[in-house]
Amino acid sequence: MKLLWIVNSPLGPLGEKLYGQRNNGVWMDALMQSFTERNEHELIVAVTAAVSETIRMEENGIVFYALSDQPPILYNENKEGNIRAWQKLLTDERPDLIQVWGTEFTPGLCALRLAKGIPSVIYMQGFIGSIARHYTACMTHDELKRSVTFRDIIKNDSIVKQQKKYYASTSKEKELFELSKNVICENDWCENSIRAVVPEVNIYRCPLSINQVFAQKDWDIGKAEPHSIICNASGYPLKGLHMLLRAVALLKKRYPDIKLYVPGEKVVSDGSVQWLLRKRGYTKFIERLMKELDLYDNIIWLGALSQDKLAEQYAKTRVFVLCSAIENHSSSLKEAMMVGTPCVASSVGGVPEYVTHGENGFLYRFEEYDILAMHLQALFEDDALAQQMSEKAKKSIRNLHGEHDIYDTINDIMKRITQP
Repeated sequence: MKLLWIVNSPLGPLGEKLYGQRNNGVWMDALMQSFTERNEHELIVAVTAAVSETIRMEENGIVFYALSDQPPILYNENKEGNIRAWQKLLTDERPDLIQVWGTEFTPGLCALRLAKGIPSVIYMQGFIGSIARHYTACMTHDELKRSVTFRDIIKNDSIVKQQKKYYASTSKEKELFELSKNVICENDWCENSIRAVVPEVNIYRCPLSINQVFAQKDWDIGKAEPHSIICNASGYPLKGLHMLLRAVALLKKRYPDIKLYVPGEKVVSDGSVQWLLRKRGYTKFIERLMKELDLYDNIIWLGALSQDKLAEQYAKTRVFVLCSAIENHSSSLKEAMMVGTPCVASSVGGVPEYVTHGENGFLYRFEEYDILAMHLQALFEDDALAQQMSEKAKKSIRNLHGEHDIYDTINDIMKRITQP
């Protein structure tokens, strides 16, 4: 079978071609590796990018495309040139099945409008309808108003405007569901959310693929840094860094040496004129909050980490916190659980379906940062509790995420869709 993946970031050699380094470590890589090892299907991986003409590359039997125009976040699915590019790819490659990774952006929508007669399936990442509702993550009207920056005004892209764009995208997400009629999701929450929009869609179940590098690291309470926390990447309100900062401020009174490690792009500015001109509203809000809470010396910005380096950081940090206002299936949380880092997670979306409160982690209501602080203190103070949760988290996630089992599940879904 020839399978076309439509993805939102350049995988394999395309990352090196476009940006000088491979965009390795995203969770699709784990499944892509399984396709390479099994060698049962022809795999084509396509992304859109700011290139002047289409790029086609091959590596380890996989064909990679970068279609010219814009990256997915800026993509216009109605542009004539973009329509022609997808039509050419579909005509040249003639895939037997199209798999669209996520509904967040619209290259997949452009392709599915043209894919008459080619079966397709959507693998759910975030659910746009819920992202739109929860985007501002309990920020108050005053906080939203005070967070607008020069950059936000010029680009018409404040936090409130960003939320409106997500609301506007819900109709495109619905169209994707209607065009494909097939969706892969992981949990009851996601399935119920989809059926509320398109009741008749076919739902298939498959857990999120997790890179096995996280199974090769093991959290050790004797080596974990005391009073240390690592969270999910937190560059916009939905990810909830502002709520976690409030919890850290409460704990700092008891643990002055507390450290919060934040993966991903540094949110606070470096003071340069260029940064000031590019500063986003959420950055301004976080900077103000850190100053008010006196946390500048307690936050360590990790930047972009390889999956191996991230696994190492999980292994030597006392607690992982998922502080999002909504999640379908958090790969960051599952990666930390696979390492065995004791976890505290907001009880949102599909998270409670694999975190059992008090057993393999703690759950809390997103807005109740005081309860988050209470759970963190318990894991700081009680070594036996932390060790117990570590072992149960590791066991539960590793049982769920055998990579070959996931490949087999995806393979079975592909056959069911193409050979009804």
